[in-house]
Amino acid sequence: MNRPCFPAAQLLAAVLFLLAPLAGGVHAAGSVLAVYNSGQAQVTESRVVTLPEGAAAVVFTDIPSTINPASIRATAPDMTVEEVQYAYRPITPSNLLDAYVGKELSVILPDPADANARILKKAKLLSNEGKPIFAIGKEVYVGSYEALLLPEMPQGLDTKPTLTLTTRSSVAGRKNVALSYLMGGLDWHADYNLTVSQSRETADLDAWATISNESGQAFPGADLRLVAGDVQRVAALKRSGRHEVFENMMEMSMDASRAPAATEESLFEYHVYDPGRYVSVPASGTKQVGLFSAVNIPVKTELSSRFHNTSNQRSGEIGQNVDATLIFTNSEGNNLGKPMPGGVVHVFMPTSDGTKLLAGEAGIGHVANGGEVRLSVGRSFDVNVKRVQTSFQRIGKNAAEVGWKITVRNGSAEPRDIRLEEALSGQWTVLNADTPYTAKDSGTIEFDLKGVAPSAGKEGKVINYTVRFEY
Repeated sequence: MNRPCFPAAQLLAAVLFLLAPLAGGVHAAGSVLAVYNSGQAQVTESRVVTLPEGAAAVVFTDIPSTINPASIRATAPDMTVEEVQYAYRPITPSNLLDAYVGKELSVILPDPADANARILKKAKLLSNEGKPIFAIGKEVYVGSYEALLLPEMPQGLDTKPTLTLTTRSSVAGRKNVALSYLMGGLDWHADYNLTVSQSRETADLDAWATISNESGQAFPGADLRLVAGDVQRVAALKRSGRHEVFENMMEMSMDASRAPAATEESLFEYHVYDPGRYVSVPASGTKQVGLFSAVNIPVKTELSSRFHNTSNQRSGEIGQNVDATLIFTNSEGNNLGKPMPGGVVHVFMPTSDGTKLLAGEAGIGHVANGGEVRLSVGRSFDVNVKRVQTSFQRIGKNAAEVGWKITVRNGSAEPRDIRLEEALSGQWTVLNADTPYTAKDSGTIEFDLKGVAPSAGKEGKVINYTVRFEY
């Protein structure tokens, strides 16, 4: 292959010609920031540079440390990119010691003569594989140490990443370089505030996108896109964000009542949200932007209790949790009908004087238009379920008959509906039951109890049934 040759002086002149205005002239004129809810972002921005005719080296230093170098692309009119070089070897304890392998440094060690004292020794670093190994005089030291003192900062470590483009321009002058890349350290999820009405029959929903940034790179005035969906990624190319712990400083850009609406569109099998305005994302912390709001969504509350029934013999009274679930359908007929990205739903309910208090939180996956949303927000305080095993009989080697008495007590002032789920293992047959039930699937039956009256000191609603297990 024939490669073009340039005199060293000509290439050096091109680099120097470029670097002079770079210090104050290269900047991001704006960026399109697409954040995925899988922990990565796609950045497209415009950098203004001055290029000579012919070969030049364009150096960018304000580059995220979480960038995926293989994804970098740069284009400009009358310019081609021949090479892309990304360099970043951060100043970390491991990198510092790697640079000192074979060199002398000072080690602060425990004093073998005094457990509370320390001694300073000159040592040669032999290896930094896993744990530092030192040569102290004629001895090799492998053990604990208090600290290491390096005589000077080694060469070759970077305070920040550097991106160098080897370019060739047919026309000299100022150019807008379109720079795009993928990076880690950015993520987002949906946060929903669901406020239930006094009647508990309807609710208002506010959806917010919570953007988390731990990349250390700020994006002022970004043209933001939020992509919801499970985007396939190759594991080897995933890049994590910076490992430093950052303060979770929540910057709220929301109104106290309603979330400003974002536009939504489909992208392949995903959904993209556009806030419709420029958003500044801080270098670390979180930012919230509104997605959509909906009012008067029909909701219902369901109480349920599940028990895993086996062919084992049990003794004593067994208590069961009663879960409270809030249910609604994501449909246009219910004043909603919007793709709901996965996230956390915070449920608020009013007291008698109208004060809205947190009633529970639940996580949801992506919910498409028409999907049902089930929010398990907590456990019932007033309704409880207890059971005792009333009979147990072994039928041969591979079968047993088990009888149960289930008692449901309602400590509230009004009738309550409750669904009892009995998970049955193996091959089973219900021999008798004094309350109607339905077979939900091959391993579950349900007792759907309507209007269980307040107990008021009485025993409550009682269910007796017997099941035969074969295994």
